Amino acid sequence: MPRLTTRIALAWARRRARASPPPPFQPLARDTRARILVVNTTGIGDTLFCTAPIADLRQSFPDAFLAAFVDRRRVELVRDNPRLNQIIAYPGKFKKVLATTRALADPPFDVAVIQHANDPDVVPMVARAKPGALVGYASHTFSDLYSVKLPPADRAGGAHTLDARLALTRAVGAAGTHWHMELYPAPADRARAQAALAEGGLQPGTAVALNVGGSLASKRWPPEHWAQLGLELHRRGHPLVIVGGPSDTIAGEMVRTRLGAAVRPLMLPGRLPLMASAALLALCRAHITPDTGLMHAGLALDVPTVALFGPDDPKWTGPYPLQPRAVVVQADMALKPPDYDRRKDKTGVLMRSIAPDRVLDALQRVLA
Repeated sequence: MPRLTTRIALAWARRRARASPPPPFQPLARDTRARILVVNTTGIGDTLFCTAPIADLRQSFPDAFLAAFVDRRRVELVRDNPRLNQIIAYPGKFKKVLATTRALADPPFDVAVIQHANDPDVVPMVARAKPGALVGYASHTFSDLYSVKLPPADRAGGAHTLDARLALTRAVGAAGTHWHMELYPAPADRARAQAALAEGGLQPGTAVALNVGGSLASKRWPPEHWAQLGLELHRRGHPLVIVGGPSDTIAGEMVRTRLGAAVRPLMLPGRLPLMASAALLALCRAHITPDTGLMHAGLALDVPTVALFGPDDPKWTGPYPLQPRAVVVQADMALKPPDYDRRKDKTGVLMRSIAPDRVLDALQRVLA
């Protein structure tokens, strides 16, 4: 059952939809000067996925006014995006609701494209700002407010989440063909990345980045596997950079301890902000990574990538099929218990099934 806050917001949305039914929407002409709002108020990966439809809308409607409504913690991912005219920060669930609604309404948008919005106040705030129309998926909790409700994406048929995102831009009248995510690290981020690499005595284009992070224990690769892989990479002459966020420092130290004194990787978990970490990946020869936001950042910058997938479906959230130089190594799904819950898996039972030699083989294919 939805939480009380969601039930209250849903009741409001249904009353509003009955009192003022969503108006019909006609796809925009290519020469439109319409004000378009792209809504994505969730995590790092989802925000990066959103950059592909943003690019698609800009390429299709070069004269339109294009804005993004994103989580305040993800603004850095789009701050320097040249496709956008405006960024509106989502301050968090039920925070600054009136001020945020005013920002969304002054002046109102002609159409709002709901790419990804989980918190129960997001779509009601957008609706209260009175855009000309809302476009989204019929499966969304607040789809009663939508003028255009698309059927669910065909995940069983192999659709990628980017295909689902682009279906929304096609519904607006765009081409729906720009699948590639985009990321624009600022000069300061690139400078920090270059300085970190130089500190380790490494030349651009030589190191292999090992991302030891993971938002859940079930998505992390075990330290002993990382160490076995790192020792073999060192034997083959590959310099190593260990990367990750502030919560990954302990994992990084566990890997370094297992590598032993003979291997001296450049240790960067928690030392660089996300955009500088992404810029650093662009200076590496390759990136080996679980399914994390940093994985998507590297893909947006076309970093050669080996992506390790455990509980989640790489066909849905992994590298896009056309992504250059990206190989997925998936866990043995036969080991998945019938009642498996990735949030309760504290040992990474699926990720442990990915053997280091499989990752080495994948890396060879990426570097070939």
